Amino acid sequence: MDTIIVNGATYWLPESNDDVIALVQEALDKNEIICVRGSGHSFPLIGTTEKEQISSTGRPYKYIMLSKMYAVTMIDANTVKVQAGCHLGHDPFDPTKTSTVDNSLCYILDNLGLALPDLGGITHQTIGGFLSTGSSGGSTQYSFEDALDSIEVVTYMAEGDYAVPYLYEYNISVPQQFHSTGLASMGLMGIIVSATFKCIPQFYIQGSETIEYTDKCSLINLFGPWPSKLPGLQTFLEKTEYTRLMWWPQQNNKQDLSRMVVWQAKRTDKAGAEAWAAHAYDLMGVQPSADGLKPYEEVPYIFSSPDPANVVANLIYNAIGQWPTWLQKLLADKPAEYEIIKTLVESNYATKIFPAIMDIFVAVDTPTNKNKGPQLFSDLWYTGIPMDNQMSDKLMPVWFTELWIDICDTEKVMQALKGYYDVQPITVDLSFSCEIYAAKKSPFWLSPAYNRDVIRIDVFWYGNNQGDPATFYQNFWDLFAPFNYRPHWGKYIPDTVNGMPVATYLSKLYPKWHTWMNLRQQVDSRQIFVTDYWRQKLGIPLV
Repeated sequence: MDTIIVNGATYWLPESNDDVIALVQEALDKNEIICVRGSGHSFPLIGTTEKEQISSTGRPYKYIMLSKMYAVTMIDANTVKVQAGCHLGHDPFDPTKTSTVDNSLCYILDNLGLALPDLGGITHQTIGGFLSTGSSGGSTQYSFEDALDSIEVVTYMAEGDYAVPYLYEYNISVPQQFHSTGLASMGLMGIIVSATFKCIPQFYIQGSETIEYTDKCSLINLFGPWPSKLPGLQTFLEKTEYTRLMWWPQQNNKQDLSRMVVWQAKRTDKAGAEAWAAHAYDLMGVQPSADGLKPYEEVPYIFSSPDPANVVANLIYNAIGQWPTWLQKLLADKPAEYEIIKTLVESNYATKIFPAIMDIFVAVDTPTNKNKGPQLFSDLWYTGIPMDNQMSDKLMPVWFTELWIDICDTEKVMQALKGYYDVQPITVDLSFSCEIYAAKKSPFWLSPAYNRDVIRIDVFWYGNNQGDPATFYQNFWDLFAPFNYRPHWGKYIPDTVNGMPVATYLSKLYPKWHTWMNLRQQVDSRQIFVTDYWRQKLGIPLV
């Protein structure tokens, strides 16, 4: 079996279920703890486990990647079985270089005339990783898991000194088992090796993106409850098929800076998508692509690529995030000049520098700007719904905490967030945005959307900033604690909430928590799937 070194950790690369079973057997024999890596998108989870090598219990980690297990097999006309190492879309940062467009699930499905109901904002995740962390797209009407029919997991049976690994299928026909393990199990009940999806027919999307000053938003009554002819945000999230909002909340005393970017789309057929592209051409003067569509552009395309804009954005935010360390190094032998420039930048940042940056990257819609008002777009389902695929994790690294809150609290959540932002100064290190999504309620026990539609608040932190993002996030963890948020399992999770361990806090918010924890211990009595990270976050006792 091949191995590869990633970030100093040696990963095993199994090619079959039998290989995975052999690795689990070896972990049992050697008293190891198994860590499975997908695309590595779940930061800091992966970064933490790769650094550890040996757990706090003294047991070594066995690292596994399923990159060679990416087959997609047709079961019937609309059902496919997908190995867990298959990526939803192309992963340009796959360390094994296995991932391609051609072997990605969405590309294969589309060529079969099939689709999944929803996707996340990006598609370079693996099937196993997406399911394990309970990830979701931006819709209360559709969800990725609507198509999920079964999963296969390599687990083991132990009795006394005897333990044997085996392959087990969790199927929707047995809901109790399926909903306990099929999604958001964090790899704590075994290694997901495949999933079966009942797909829907291929579809297209058509939509628009508006960029407006927040207090002049023409589509949504963002904060309420004043009389308005516009729908409230909760209604908008419930009635719009696919949507996400990006809020740049910064304000100063002299200028109206705060901006809201509203991306929304609905399903259509090919003829509808082509007609919408033609309409976009009439309004915007932008020619449809060769296939008659008008794909969304999150950033300006230069030489037919979003990468140059990513590079420029990264340079600007590196300068911001590393401020003023880089200037101090540059002028190490000129302390007087350093103080002059530092004072000049910081005194003008809120009123001149940051507004200029906003006008470059978040230009408000006007008849004379590039988009000539709202940007209209149409596209295939799998290249259109993931609107953030154009942003590079490497060229523009963004980390975030993502808090899932009952959608019925939307108005109060937005008022609380606005109240927080209204009193924050524009500073060089924290000039970034906040993303607002929704998700459909889920029957899976540890999904953050379990039994309720949710609004999701994603607080961004530029990955190359100085300082500790958790310190920054603490403000929001405290702010939203009264709303009983459930954090996304693959993003930053607090250590404590309201002075209590996060596991204690979470145990009160998941009705099936204790049943799930007991089941988890039964399934993994030797705790070969329990890393230090999950032991601390979930409060799993040592046995």
